[in-house]
This record gives sequence, structure tokens and C-alpha cells, in this order.
Amino acid sequence: MHEPGTGPQINPIPPKARGFQGLRAGVVSRTMAGGVDYLLVILTTLGSYVGVVVLLFLFDPRDFHPPTWSFGEFLLLGFAYMFLYLTLSFATTGRTIGARVMGLRVVGRKGKKMRWVPAALRAAFCTAFPIGLFWCAVSRENRSVQDLVLRTSVVHEWPVAHEAPTLLDAELRRPS
Repeated sequence: MHEPGTGPQINPIPPKARGFQGLRAGVVSRTMAGGVDYLLVILTTLGSYVGVVVLLFLFDPRDFHPPTWSFGEFLLLGFAYMFLYLTLSFATTGRTIGARVMGLRVVGRKGKKMRWVPAALRAAFCTAFPIGLFWCAVSRENRSVQDLVLRTSVVHEWPVAHEAPTLLDAELRRPS
């Protein structure tokens, strides 16, 4: 009988994806991750407007008039949210929510976690020039314009627990 944690390990990475672990991500997975992130930022921006409307209504319901924000104001707020979101994500875990969903991570020059200043530079570059992502479709190294300029990479990296549960651990937890 095996001791817990010493039996055959369960690999949480799907078999077809295991060969991609650590390799640079291509345009499709990066675009899908970006789509998730853009959706979150759009919802946050719209939610901010709704929050302002609700607060104004609660403050003075008799003389309430919803504020009128121009498209430019929405765009500016969205850019600010995107910049902050990307900076925090790149500098802390290297993953946005979209990147987590797609099993991706942004890494710095030596494959390590990015520092705050390079993370902010990459976030500004990605926010101001998102079309640069599509350069990875023609790049032999799957690198976007942002990656080339800032020497970063987006790699496939599915999280793997240091001590994955074994089959025996699962059997021991099952009620008899």
C-alpha cells in the first residue's frame, strides 16, 4: 500500500496540451484570452456608469437626471481600467483572467515574473496598440510587437500543483 502522496500522480494538464507547456502562445489563444479581458473591462466600464447613476439617484431622487457621458469619456475610462488591470495582472501573477482561462502567462526577459515598471510599460503598449498582438501570427517565434520591443513572451503555462493528489489519495477520501 502506498503512503499518501507517493503513488501515481494525476496530471491535471490535458494530454494533448502537455507538449505545449512552456512554449510561446500563438495568435488564437492570445486573441481568445484578450477577448475575455476586453469583455471584463467593457462590463466594468458600463458598471461604473450604472454605479454613478445609482449614487446620483440615491443622493437626490427628486431632481435626478442621469449623467450623459460621451463616447470619448467611456473610452478614456475603459483605457484607464485596461491599463490598471493589465499592469496589476502582469506584475503580480503574469496572468489576466483571460490568460488564466486559456492557460497563458506573460513572462519577462528571462522567463521570470515581470517587475512593476516593465509590466506598466507592457500594459500601456497593449492598451494603446492592441493590434500589435496580431504580429505573432506572422512571427516565427510567436511574438507580438509588444513582446519584440519589451523582450517579453506569452507562454502556455497551465498551473500544476506541487503535490497533486494521487489515485490512492482519492480512494482514501471516498466514503466507504
